[in-house]
Amino acid sequence: MKQSSVDLLAELSNLDGPSGYEAEVARYVAAHLSDTGAVAYDNLGSVICEVAGSADSPRVMLAAHIDEIGFMVKHVTEEGYLVLSALGGWWDQVLLAQAMTVLTSKGPIPGVIASKAPHLLTEEERNKVVKRQDMFLDIGARDKQQAMEKLGVLPGDAVVPATRFHRMADPDMLMGKAWDDRAGVAVMIETLQALADKQHPNTVFGVGTAQEEVGLRGAQTSVQTIAPQVALVLEVAICGDVPGTKDSEADVKLGGGPTVYIFEGSAIPNLRLRDMAMETCKELGFECQVSALERGGTDAGRIHVHASGVPSVVLGVPARHIHAHTGIIELNDYRQTVELTVALVRKLDADTVASLRPQ
Repeated sequence: MKQSSVDLLAELSNLDGPSGYEAEVARYVAAHLSDTGAVAYDNLGSVICEVAGSADSPRVMLAAHIDEIGFMVKHVTEEGYLVLSALGGWWDQVLLAQAMTVLTSKGPIPGVIASKAPHLLTEEERNKVVKRQDMFLDIGARDKQQAMEKLGVLPGDAVVPATRFHRMADPDMLMGKAWDDRAGVAVMIETLQALADKQHPNTVFGVGTAQEEVGLRGAQTSVQTIAPQVALVLEVAICGDVPGTKDSEADVKLGGGPTVYIFEGSAIPNLRLRDMAMETCKELGFECQVSALERGGTDAGRIHVHASGVPSVVLGVPARHIHAHTGIIELNDYRQTVELTVALVRKLDADTVASLRPQ
């Protein structure tokens, strides 16, 4: 099922799928790849699509995580407010006054993250960042009984930002939630669809991995299922082109082209594969940006240490404002990342992959 890149990105961004609750996103990926290759799932919920090429091996893994950061209902107070537990890494300062959606068994219901009114704060409290544990989700319930029995809210229900996709005033700028990592998922889908119509000297496994934001868990189960010889992890790259950020902290720019990770907190890339990705980017006529992520990690963290080791590299779509309710990506960056991924996969024949091993 092929569609325009913008429509694909919009639909993926609008889907709700925090860590552990990714089934809707997995079904979407499976539906869009059912005509492209053989689709299966692992037991954790990662979705896998196998696209055969001209050879059974090398087995190439394209990994992009389908989960987003979100929350889980931890407790319902007697007054009907919800206390939340985080699923993934949130910065407390981005949360207050944000609209949220609770995914209940009776359907989605709206709410807003709130705390004590500013009129009631002491001067000392006004000068402090409100901690997440002091916030609550107000769903407009009159009391605990109404919240649970009539509205259907239960501890364990997922909570996600109530954010919708928009094309911005510059139509190449795309605003929405969950670009980390729905942008990578879209790259994976479009890459597999392109490879189905092109010669490639390998067998490719596109994986929408589950539970990346809570410990790279789907990467571990899916890499064991696939047993690849090489892996490309498809991610976002944090943009530094915002006020207050130094180039020495992050010099990736929106609109600056695809990004190759030279380092991230859970994995050092295979150096030959890293260099091949950079060279391929230049061969395509694209600017090649680099990203060094000292904190945090990607699915490469689990994939590259599977069995005796899997040569891996992370490719990123530049993104602003990740791990928040709304982020921004640029359409040309995205399209160039798809082209780079397709071209790189087509280079990965048996001799090339064998040459990636340390000698």
